[in-house]
Amino acid sequence: MAVPRRADLAPPQKADTLADRAALLGRAPLLRRLPAEALARLAGFAHLRPMTKGETLFRRGDPGTGLLLVVKGRIRVSVPSTEGRDGVLNLVRAGEVVGEIALLDGHPRTADAIADTDGEVMLLERRDLLPLLEENGSLALALMEVLCERLRQTSAQVEALMFQETGPRLARALLQLSAVQRLASVAVTQKQLGEMAGTSRESANRTLKAWEAKGFVSLVPGRVTLRDEAAIRTIAEGVREHQEG
Repeated sequence: MAVPRRADLAPPQKADTLADRAALLGRAPLLRRLPAEALARLAGFAHLRPMTKGETLFRRGDPGTGLLLVVKGRIRVSVPSTEGRDGVLNLVRAGEVVGEIALLDGHPRTADAIADTDGEVMLLERRDLLPLLEENGSLALALMEVLCERLRQTSAQVEALMFQETGPRLARALLQLSAVQRLASVAVTQKQLGEMAGTSRESANRTLKAWEAKGFVSLVPGRVTLRDEAAIRTIAEGVREHQEG
């Protein structure tokens, strides 16, 4: 099920006032450069809706009507394969946006967006954001920064898939998530980490278990904690003596 259009949105569950919505928007890195009056104007168009774990927010090829700001929870951005195994491009968390490419060009979605947890999102439609982009150079610059960061991540993933073995790919994915979450203990399943690295859950599990035995990481269900970040960085750079073998 795609994200419903404005008239079909469920009633907002939280932050129902204009001031509350403006405050939420102002905390997002993409929008925090906007002046208060621009945030208030955008808040008048924004809509909150709950999301349920496993819910499809939009599919690759759906019309690109705008972007989603994650208010609470996490969204998994992925591309499906003919073998039935998704390639995870990103895990988008509170304060981050998804759908920014369609916002700019108005073309169909380039990936799937699935609710990875229960939470809440704010829908910002293209027709409402474009005038603000034209009027506020700072917002345009912030959006370019988001797009450049996503492009860097995608380029690194493509390079890893083309030239690196499983160990370096997993290490790069783990370091990327650690940087995004700003934590050494990363909330991610082994299946998700494997999908980000372009490998199977079984292969990811074997590699992570080997790293755990060496003291590089510790594992609990749904979480990987970096114990020796320097060693993981060495693996990410492709130095073979630190790989699992």
